Amino acid sequence: MIKFFRKIRQRLLTENKFSKYLIYAIGEIVLVVIGILIALQVNNWNQRQQFKELSSIYIEDFKREINSDIVALSKRIASNERMTQNVNAILTTLATKNELSKEEATLFFEQNELLMRESYFIPETGAFKQLDANGNASLILSKNLRDNLYQYYTLNDRNEKNGEISTQLYQHNFISVNILSELITREFLENKIGNSLNRPRLDLETLRQSTTYLGALLAKREITVSQNRQYKNIKEKAENLLELLTSY
Repeated sequence: MIKFFRKIRQRLLTENKFSKYLIYAIGEIVLVVIGILIALQVNNWNQRQQFKELSSIYIEDFKREINSDIVALSKRIASNERMTQNVNAILTTLATKNELSKEEATLFFEQNELLMRESYFIPETGAFKQLDANGNASLILSKNLRDNLYQYYTLNDRNEKNGEISTQLYQHNFISVNILSELITREFLENKIGNSLNRPRLDLETLRQSTTYLGALLAKREITVSQNRQYKNIKEKAENLLELLTSY
C-alpha cells in the first residue's frame, strides 16, 4: 500500500502536475489523521471496557464481602443475645434458689461456662484494601457510594482497634477469671474431672455475697449489650451499603 502511494506521488511529480499532487498530499494527510483518530477511538474504547470490567470486579467483591459481614454479624448478635439471657438466668437462680439439684447444678455450671466465650467480629477487608492500596477509588464513579464505602470500612477499623480488642482484654483478665474462680467447687470438679479434690460444695449464698463474681456477671452483661448495639449499627450500615452496591 505504501509503495502504491509512493508511485502515485512520483508519477504526479514527473508529470509536473503540482496542483494534483498538492490535492493528493492533502488527501493523504487527511487519511493519516483519520487513521490516527480511529486508533485513538479504539484505544479509548478499550480503556473504557477495561475500566468497566475492573469496576465491576470491585463491585462484585464488595458485595460478596459485605454480605459475608452481614451473615457474621447476625451470628454474633444472636450469640450475644443468648449470652445476655444466660446472665439473666444465672441472676434469677441466685435470687430464687438456695439449693440446686444435680441437674440444676449441671445447668448452672453450663450457663456460667458459656459466659467465658467471647464474641469478636472480624470484617472482610480484602477488596477495600486492594482498592485503596492501588489508588483505584476513581473506579467507583458514584461519590455517594464511594463515601459510604470509606465510612463503613473506617467504622469497622475503629470498632476492631478500639472496641473489640479492649473487650477481649477485659474479658480475659477480669470476667472469665472471676467467674471461673468461683465455679471451682466440689460439684464442678466432679463433673469435669471425676474428682472433687476436697473442694467446698457449691453454695449459692457464697456466690450472692461475692462482689467479684457478681461484678463479673454484671460486667459481662453490660459489655455484651454494648457490643450488640455496635454490631447492630454496623449491620445496618452494611445492609444500606449492600443496597447501594446492588443498585450501582
